Amino acid sequence: MKINPNKNMFQFEDQGEIQLKITVGFWITMNPGYAGRTELPENLKALFRSCAMVVPDIVLICENMLMSEGFATARDLSKKFMTLYNLAKSLLSEQVHYDWGLRAVKSVLRQAGKLKRSEPNLSEEELLMRALRDFNWPKIKVEDRLIFLGLIRDLFPGINAETKTDEDLKNDCANVAKSKNLQPEEGFVLKCVQLAEILEVRHSCFLIGVPGTAKSAVWKNLSDSLTSRKWITCWDIVDPKAVTSDELFGCMNTKTKEWKDGVLSVIMRDMNKSQGKYKTTQKYKWVILDGDVDPEWIESLNTVMDDNKVLTLVSQERIPLTPEMRLLLEVSNLRNATPATVSRGGVLYINDTDIGWRPYVDTWLSRFKQRNDDNAMTTFTLSLSHYVNESFLFDMK
Repeated sequence: MKINPNKNMFQFEDQGEIQLKITVGFWITMNPGYAGRTELPENLKALFRSCAMVVPDIVLICENMLMSEGFATARDLSKKFMTLYNLAKSLLSEQVHYDWGLRAVKSVLRQAGKLKRSEPNLSEEELLMRALRDFNWPKIKVEDRLIFLGLIRDLFPGINAETKTDEDLKNDCANVAKSKNLQPEEGFVLKCVQLAEILEVRHSCFLIGVPGTAKSAVWKNLSDSLTSRKWITCWDIVDPKAVTSDELFGCMNTKTKEWKDGVLSVIMRDMNKSQGKYKTTQKYKWVILDGDVDPEWIESLNTVMDDNKVLTLVSQERIPLTPEMRLLLEVSNLRNATPATVSRGGVLYINDTDIGWRPYVDTWLSRFKQRNDDNAMTTFTLSLSHYVNESFLFDMK
């Protein structure tokens, strides 16, 4: 490989010239040994000066952000904030989707500032406690909930802040579930409301849960509920593992130099320009990525999921996310995701017990009710209550 400094080019034998563009966040700033990235060659490393990185003082950052949100006791609250996150990092179970870093801190602080402006007369400790508890609760697994609540009570003794929920949205989600022949079970409706709260603060979100935990039903029910409130919500669903990375984002033909669009680039461009089936009257536009997270394709969405909110294509086209656009990733786990990917999105974790198996059975039984077959309904209901119980399900596991 030869370098032509006048043209700012790299010359490869028998491969032509490749223009080098060094921009913030470009792939030239690769981390060696990092999943989804390629290590720089030694002769290219020699051209750049190495720099040292230090861990930021998150307590000081948290204090300044709290002051900017209007908190008078920002110094004491920032210490409690980071004490909770440090204890949660060490005491809670090791989960890939747990993120206690700077991006998670920033999201909770924005939520705390929103609560401060909506209820300025409440004590600041109560407001911060509510933000820490309610915003982190959707991603906490069942076995960690008691420990997390214990940490909250120890750091904010004597404070019992009630959970604030959008009752109107909750009722709308329950009514829409009934109209779709779904069960308006409390856990299911709560997950719909929690997803709406996350999407108010984060423009990208992971829906995590094993198959059968109603992940798709949650976001579809929320979409219909928002539409019923005259907030028209449209969405497009893509399986990123069903196509190659070039087919997903687009590619450049090396011979003809022609650009060929990918599935995701077409969808996001149409959403951005409100063309095709997307209109300016639509309140929300969602891109649903239903498939396993793989560093090979998810790394290309880094600039979309972080604060840049821009999809950068190989053709040098930049497609920014509009305020109406959201990115939802529906996955069973984040086993193959890197910490950088996890930190870039909000997390809604649906445990096995959050919704359970009973709503599925009730929906199935409702078919007999529609046919006025009371005998079948009575027989199946009595059989289920007699043979299927918690001990039976435990033995099956």
